[in-house]
Amino acid sequence: MASVTLSGINKWYGGVVHAVQDVSFKIEDGEFFGLLGPSGSGKTSVLRMLAGLERPSSGTIAFDGVSVERQTPQARNVAMVFEQNALYPHMTARQNISYPLKIRGLSKSEIDSKVGEVADMLNIRHLIDRRAAQMSGGQQQRVAIARALVRRPNLLCLDEPIAHLDTLLRARLRGELKRLQRSLGTTSVIVTHDPIEAMTMTDRIAVMRDGLMQQIGTADEIYNRPVNAFVAQFFGLHSMNVFEVTDIQEAPVLSGKCGGEAARLPDSVKPHLTGADRSLSIGARPAMISVFPKGEAPTGSDVLNISGRVYVAEQLGDSILVTVQAGDATIQAMTPPDRHFAIDQPVDLVVREEALYIFEGQGKATVRHGASQSGLAPTSLASAHA
Repeated sequence: MASVTLSGINKWYGGVVHAVQDVSFKIEDGEFFGLLGPSGSGKTSVLRMLAGLERPSSGTIAFDGVSVERQTPQARNVAMVFEQNALYPHMTARQNISYPLKIRGLSKSEIDSKVGEVADMLNIRHLIDRRAAQMSGGQQQRVAIARALVRRPNLLCLDEPIAHLDTLLRARLRGELKRLQRSLGTTSVIVTHDPIEAMTMTDRIAVMRDGLMQQIGTADEIYNRPVNAFVAQFFGLHSMNVFEVTDIQEAPVLSGKCGGEAARLPDSVKPHLTGADRSLSIGARPAMISVFPKGEAPTGSDVLNISGRVYVAEQLGDSILVTVQAGDATIQAMTPPDRHFAIDQPVDLVVREEALYIFEGQGKATVRHGASQSGLAPTSLASAHA
């Protein structure tokens, strides 16, 4: 196991594409670290440089304070699991898992002991003599993980290892990987485009976009205190709504236009109306927005009100995701499963002031964070005024 430090890492491809731009962070010894971002964000390039499959164009990578950017993956003692498991299909699970140990010249007794140990950890003892071509996708990926772990690497690199599996199997393997990493204490890095994978599995997460590091923190820190609108919208099960309120007037009440529809703002956002710009970029998560039939919503100086029409309502079992069209703006809200809305029904949206985020500038940096969602469920607002 090792702590890993990246300092000022840059990666150019062909002298034209600046794929990774001045990335720096530290992974603690034994930490499960996530690299999260959309396609093309540079996260896989960072992982490949960590693993030693590529060299950085500039910057340093250190394991326990020792520079390794010119070392091979073998010298770094790094193991990697890919999205496609890359097993030898004609070999049995035992042969696939033991292969890196044979290359190292270990004795048969040592190999058998280590293979048996890791097979028990991953619950694949019953598959040990089955050929890879005869296994399901989930079984093959467990064997690939066992092959990576059997050598006791300093760093385990996981490149979207469960992205191609079905939903139920992904959920099961998320839990298994997290428990396994905890029990072994192996320093691990996972690359994923799925915020749920990153949130549920890792200790800390680095969010990337266009080769740039956006934010590093725990899932709770990033979810509740995103540094900008991109992170706020990308991170979470449901994307945060970010919409513009323009033509804001302060009398007779604080109000403006959202997508061309009337919007009333809480007084608490007044300090963010500066200079000649009479507009605000506002964010609110769907779970913090209440939906009411037209004319039934509560109003006041402590809530945001927006009028619109239901575009679609999607039944999710324990809740309903209501998409509302407010002029040119699209806003999503989560409602209790017993509340029903018809397509094209006129509605009013209500958001409590403490749930609002405000973003400013070209990069839409967060200048006002909403309170943590715990205790802010909008159902209490809905029931109080139903």
